[in-house]
Amino acid sequence: MTPTTQSAARAVSDDPVDIYVIGLGMVAIRQLTNEAEAAIDKSQVLFTVDYHTEMLERYVGDRVDELVDLTEEYTEGEHRIETYERMAQRVIDRAGEIDGPVAFALYGHPLVFVTPSQWVTERATEAGLRVEVQPGISSMDCLYCDLGLDPSRNGIQMFEATDLLLREFELNSNVPAMIWQVGSVEAVQYSERTGNEPARFTRLREYLERFYPPDHEVTIVQTATYPITDSKLLRFELQAFESMADEINPIQTLYVPPVAEKSVQNRELQETIESAEHLEFITRDEDPAEAR
Repeated sequence: MTPTTQSAARAVSDDPVDIYVIGLGMVAIRQLTNEAEAAIDKSQVLFTVDYHTEMLERYVGDRVDELVDLTEEYTEGEHRIETYERMAQRVIDRAGEIDGPVAFALYGHPLVFVTPSQWVTERATEAGLRVEVQPGISSMDCLYCDLGLDPSRNGIQMFEATDLLLREFELNSNVPAMIWQVGSVEAVQYSERTGNEPARFTRLREYLERFYPPDHEVTIVQTATYPITDSKLLRFELQAFESMADEINPIQTLYVPPVAEKSVQNRELQETIESAEHLEFITRDEDPAEAR
């Protein structure tokens, strides 16, 4: 097997692929890309971390020799890092044992908030296995639709909830903010206990109130994950965070809109970019073929 220097990149040659890392999208198999389907068809074994296993089983049928549900690795009270280690190693070990590719399929985008896939791409390469990573529809893509949000208008800032508290990143109140995994804040162990005490969100609320007024309206978003369900949006004032504890679960994201839209600061540049003369100054004629 030929080693590759691209640990987490899409294929750029015709070398045989040992591991396909693919995304399944957020709504069961409805958001599978053609690339992901092709990877599944080429694979002998399909490893998956997804909560629509029965749908995936029906969809895959006999297209692969074996379907392995890695969610069975989760253990109550265990540090998630240990769980992710086992998941990644099972994929790598099997890819090294058989003469043919395996696929590692994860919900959403395979590299967005997914630690096992990062480790697979890094460690498989070290083991001389070629990895191809394919994009998938992530929760972020769905949230843009749920919220009607265009990130190009005011930018976007995003942080994992616990990481935000640990590193104390500065938030810009003029830029929309996404706080991921808010329902899992202040915990690194896996647990099937999904209920929350109000106090779980006190530290996060207090931190957010350093940058936003207490009466600032925020939204908890739960994007649809089943074809027959709709996305769920819960709006409330920041100061009421603890009172929403019973409504918050691990798959939700907190959206904090900007307090105000920042106005143009560089007026001179604004006038310049509207000038035809400036466009002429910063561009040149070029053969489209050469540009490629």
